[in-house]
Amino acid sequence: MLRHEVLPYIRQKLDTDGLGEQMLAACRAKEGDKELFDPPKYTTILMGALIMRAGGQISPASLEHLRALVSQVTCNVRYVLPLADEAFRSPGRAQFLAALYHYQAGVPRSFEVTSCFHCGQIESDVGHALRRCGRCKEAWYCDKDCQRGHWRDHKHSCVPMDERRMLNV
Repeated sequence: MLRHEVLPYIRQKLDTDGLGEQMLAACRAKEGDKELFDPPKYTTILMGALIMRAGGQISPASLEHLRALVSQVTCNVRYVLPLADEAFRSPGRAQFLAALYHYQAGVPRSFEVTSCFHCGQIESDVGHALRRCGRCKEAWYCDKDCQRGHWRDHKHSCVPMDERRMLNV
């Protein structure tokens, strides 16, 4: 239902009279504001992701602005306490950049499917199924190069399931 009814409806609303671009412009206008719990630049990125999810139209200038914003927003590699958590985790950042790179107006981009933890690409981007980390089975990669490239960040959390310790709080 979502893909066949809801997304086309939302896409049509976003594309009518440039509503999606107007929403991005409204977010951009607030990027200079200093907000503690709602970082305005990240809000612009989230708006871009929502428009891409629906397959709405984004102008080349807005796509370029979104690419530039990514480097200006905090990116945490591992867990962060909720009060300090205001933006990306590294796999989400890579996934958003891959979505910008592969953006096609009218084609919804799923952010729910498995993506490479290093480059952010999804199966439809690379043309084959992604592979799980052989050790922890938690991280996904499109190829060995991405797995090697992500190892420095991943090795701290790469623990096989039978060796994990859970706290029952």
